Amino acid sequence: MYRVVDTQAQLEGELEALEASGTIALDTEFHPERTYRPRLLLVQVCGAGMAPLLIDPQAPLSLAPLGAVLGRVRLIVHGGDQDVRLLAHHAGLTLGAFSDTQRVAAFAGLGWPRRLQDLLSEVLGVEIDKGATLSDWSRRPLSPVQEAYAAADVRLLAELDAALRERVRALGNERWLAEAEAEHRAEVLLPVDPARAWRRIPGAHLLDETGRVALRAMAGWREQHAAEVDLPLNQVVSDSTLLDLARRRPGTVEEMRENRRLPSSVWKVHGVRLLALMAEKGGPAPAPLPRGVRVDLLRAAARAISGEIGIASDLLLSECELDYVLGGSGGASWRKTALGIAFEEFVQGRRLLNFNGDLVPL
Repeated sequence: MYRVVDTQAQLEGELEALEASGTIALDTEFHPERTYRPRLLLVQVCGAGMAPLLIDPQAPLSLAPLGAVLGRVRLIVHGGDQDVRLLAHHAGLTLGAFSDTQRVAAFAGLGWPRRLQDLLSEVLGVEIDKGATLSDWSRRPLSPVQEAYAAADVRLLAELDAALRERVRALGNERWLAEAEAEHRAEVLLPVDPARAWRRIPGAHLLDETGRVALRAMAGWREQHAAEVDLPLNQVVSDSTLLDLARRRPGTVEEMRENRRLPSSVWKVHGVRLLALMAEKGGPAPAPLPRGVRVDLLRAAARAISGEIGIASDLLLSECELDYVLGGSGGASWRKTALGIAFEEFVQGRRLLNFNGDLVPL
């Protein structure tokens, strides 16, 4: 079953056993709709061999002792960047050993990103009910359905992690996973860099170079403004609206207003500033082929290699790595080595991608 923890005495009474377990699965429930930083509403932890604990951060208790313990054990999450960041903010968590089963699955030949319920079904043959995902986690008391849902998210994470790592070993991808995990651990708690915020916007790679410069500037402004007014990014300006502005690059506030989804509070107060940002120059000179075409070619080559080595191509050739390659630096992470000489020669024009999906020398 599981236990609900809503007093300081209960929490501190569980910490010794949690730490002694050596491995703790972590998940959280939060509402991201109204504030820049999501509102933390439940913390679920499960020590190895223990029943899940459902910790109520709305109760009058301090999460700091839990944060200290989590930093001294091996932590397992699934798609848990936001969970880790929330615990860093609310509990002072600093990461020690850290595993994300969503990332491990990518190196186990199972694709990226994969939902937890799908991996549990495919790898462990266990079905869990995810029907409470969008329920109101601020309500108290939580319903039995909500509690069971929350407990299920951590109950089998350690077992799933172990099974996935067996698949990684069978594919010979342990080295790449170790390097990717070290990279992830070093980056996950870094402060948000407004200069890199544009990378999270779907469709950014389809813009020409001038459009990317405009999008980079506007996304950086949005990140800073959202933090100042404590609103979610998409409540300031939506991703699709920023993308439209970067693509059209209007020259006046009236032209900006042609996008009916641009909030009046933005164009009235910040329109002139956004026009100035869109007018800034920078970025590399346009290449002979449009960026979107080059990205498609690089991704096709990465998929060819992914099929051979069993690492998900979307993780193998991330947006960051695409920017390295298209900027001429060739990348500097574990990905460059994993992609290998065939990919490098493809970038240099010394290999072709044939209709069989093979990279063949010229």
